[in-house]
Amino acid sequence: MLRPALLAALLLTGWSVAAPYTDTKNGFSVTPPAGWQKGNYPGTALVYLSPKPIKEFAPNVNVVIQTLPKGMTQAQYHQLSTAQIAKVITDGKIVGNRSVTLGGQPANELTYTGRQGQYLLSFLATYAVRGGKAYIVTFTTVKGQEAGIKPLAAAFVKSFRFTR
Repeated sequence: MLRPALLAALLLTGWSVAAPYTDTKNGFSVTPPAGWQKGNYPGTALVYLSPKPIKEFAPNVNVVIQTLPKGMTQAQYHQLSTAQIAKVITDGKIVGNRSVTLGGQPANELTYTGRQGQYLLSFLATYAVRGGKAYIVTFTTVKGQEAGIKPLAAAFVKSFRFTR
């Protein structure tokens, strides 16, 4: 349920609330940004694309679920995640790191930048370890356009619920 302050912010800025999406296979539900189109991408549980491309790049949000080695903790997964940014993202650089929650679970939020092909991008990833799996929510946009995606990311992450 949206808190009154968040709902007021969404209404004042012209955003509306989309219908929730439930993934029964992976055990979560979330409310996507209104007007964003559901897509498919290999290796993701869920992808939504902005209807307004920026420099021919469609800002997007995806949810990825990774099965983890038995006993891996949130702290261990966070350490692994921060170490991998520079290894898997061209010119990857962490610019923010904080503790948050995702679906009521302790989580981490990483903000980082890097290149993918011709695009210099900004990523906002929130992830939690639960039941031997990592649930990773990542918003991606063109670097310099982060301010426009932060309210959407905050609402999306706040709406994330584990359903089992």
